[in-house]
Amino acid sequence: MLTCREMSELGSDIIESHLSLRTRLAVLMHLRMCSRCKLYIKQLRLTSDVLQRLPFQDETVDSQAILKKLQTPDQ
Repeated sequence: MLTCREMSELGSDIIESHLSLRTRLAVLMHLRMCSRCKLYIKQLRLTSDVLQRLPFQDETVDSQAILKKLQTPDQ
């Protein structure tokens, strides 16, 4: 049986369905027994779905400026 750590390492492969039959069955068995991993995979899928729906922008983003603005309280 897979451990929770192994499940987290397989997260991307799980949501993208890139698993062998044996691994897929092990994942399904683990998810039936572990509510924490079930929630983790559900959140991972949701995050992936949301990110895939964001519009693609071909311009660069100044992440440092965004972080600085978030850290500076509004006046």
